[in-house]
Amino acid sequence: MNMLAVRVLLAVLLVGTSLSGCSLLSPFETCEGTGPAVAELDALPALALRPEGAVSVGGGPWAGSSCVDDTAGAWLSAERLHAYGGTREQVLEYYGREAPAAGWRPVDDLDTGPDGRRAVFCFESADRPSITLAFESPEQLREVYGVEPDPGALLGVDARTWFSWSAEAAPDGSRMSCY
Repeated sequence: MNMLAVRVLLAVLLVGTSLSGCSLLSPFETCEGTGPAVAELDALPALALRPEGAVSVGGGPWAGSSCVDDTAGAWLSAERLHAYGGTREQVLEYYGREAPAAGWRPVDDLDTGPDGRRAVFCFESADRPSITLAFESPEQLREVYGVEPDPGALLGVDARTWFSWSAEAAPDGSRMSCY
């Protein structure tokens, strides 16, 4: 066999295996048909947990539950945004006690970190979606949620601390880990 024939044969094999390999990969999951799983995630009882005096803030594109579909695939999300007159430490103490009692364990230690500004904490359960506690900055409140950071008069609370409590799941509603 001459060298030209070997090169052509190798090129055909390379192209053929590349195309068939890509075509055999399953497509990314999408949000199609996820309505019931989204509703189930939104009704997750642990999402109702919040410290006494914390006020739920509704509205905006990030409130409630939805299926998120981006270039990396799809996942379900249900979020609750809260304004609270207490401190971050009080919020951490509350969820550090109440989340484990409801069946979720913190993935990492619940402390504010060396600089006091650690912002995201994740909780996992063996067979349920992960839940994330995130403290929101005034900039995030304005840009992401469309909320002014001090609507105390409207909410009836001196909103010193803003946080979100959210759950995430796979498109079929099954468990997703924190990381």
